[in-house]
Amino acid sequence: MARVLFSLCLLLPAVLFMKMVMATSFDEEVVLHHEKDPDPDREKYIWNPFPGFCGVNATMQRCAGVCPETCAFKSLKCATYCGVNCVCKPGYIFEEDLQLCILRKECPQGTTQQVVETHRVFQ
Repeated sequence: MARVLFSLCLLLPAVLFMKMVMATSFDEEVVLHHEKDPDPDREKYIWNPFPGFCGVNATMQRCAGVCPETCAFKSLKCATYCGVNCVCKPGYIFEEDLQLCILRKECPQGTTQQVVETHRVFQ
């Protein structure tokens, strides 16, 4: 009996984590299908660099958007699509090549951030 209780105690954190992740997921049509592509010039979107875990430099947020600030671009406005479930913490921005949130000062040398109307990153 004690062994069964011990096994259950080991499984409980994993079950609670999965329940939390699943509670913040969205229907595919919310994320995948849009009436109008807000950034038609972009050839390739990043699907989801945060599968189930936001990472140490990001936090979970429902409908975090599709236009995060990056080393190369900062959007003035963005379409209101959900995108991914994570947003970079204050002081961090999304680095597209690494596909993670980094400190602004860690951006590749020579990269100058452009302020643009819309730069969509995520599908």
